[in-house]
Amino acid sequence: MSDVASILRLHIIGVAVAAALVFGWLFTGEYLFAVGLLVALDWCLINLLNRVSDVREDLANGIRGTGLVAAHPRAFLGGWFALLALSFALGWWLHPALTWIRVVVQVIGVGYSYAIVPTPGGLKRYKDMYFFKNGMSAFLFVLTCFVYPIAANGWQVSHPGGWAAVGVLAAFFVPFEITYEILYDLRDLEGDRLAGVPTYPVVHGPDVSRRIIDALLALSAVVLAGGLAAGVVGLREGLMLAAPGVQLAYYRPRFRRGLTRGDCIAVTHLGTALLLLFLVGTYVWARAGLPENIYLRG
Repeated sequence: MSDVASILRLHIIGVAVAAALVFGWLFTGEYLFAVGLLVALDWCLINLLNRVSDVREDLANGIRGTGLVAAHPRAFLGGWFALLALSFALGWWLHPALTWIRVVVQVIGVGYSYAIVPTPGGLKRYKDMYFFKNGMSAFLFVLTCFVYPIAANGWQVSHPGGWAAVGVLAAFFVPFEITYEILYDLRDLEGDRLAGVPTYPVVHGPDVSRRIIDALLALSAVVLAGGLAAGVVGLREGLMLAAPGVQLAYYRPRFRRGLTRGDCIAVTHLGTALLLLFLVGTYVWARAGLPENIYLRG
């Protein structure tokens, strides 16, 4: 079971589903569990295909379950195709309006794992392109956690801040999410260097990567604080300002002693826990009859 959890990267699936439920509720006022199921299936597909394509670097990094994937690549690839067909059949039944967006997500997922992306230097993977390695992964999170819920709601945003609130929360979320990517890249430094993957740690080294993480956490907090001060989002969304601080407090001591695989999985679970705490806490708050939100202006 531990090998299966590692191969499918269940911790990433968990944080993606939690984020989709939180932002879906903020934008639509509904708990979109069916959308969460589709998000889980789509990230399962992305992760599974990436594990099949990344055997070399995963072996170098000692990622659990890689030996099993290396021994049965055709079986795992066949499982990917079967799950792809099943997930789209289920998606057409649950939310047919999401089908074309889900196609885009899976095409990007294939481009992340295999060299199908046209560039001046020939076909490449997104993973082999500086900036795009992390940028496209963050874009996939925006599509699955922001666009899916809004599309499932008929492209209607019920948040009082409207699309401006969506923009503020996306601008908060993207730099914060990229810090997770860089933390994983710090852990995978040797394997990525061996495979020639131009991550920030490979190109700039661990110390500069740490400063990039700190800058992204600060940017994330500043964007959300600006939206709060401008009245685009309220104190309810302002609670998310705790997340960059928690991330900083968690990763800094572990960076100094050297990040492990367990650290990266734990920080992902910590993010999931914060999202679920927000979801449950706001539900209890509303059930108690307290103000739904408080705005500093407007």
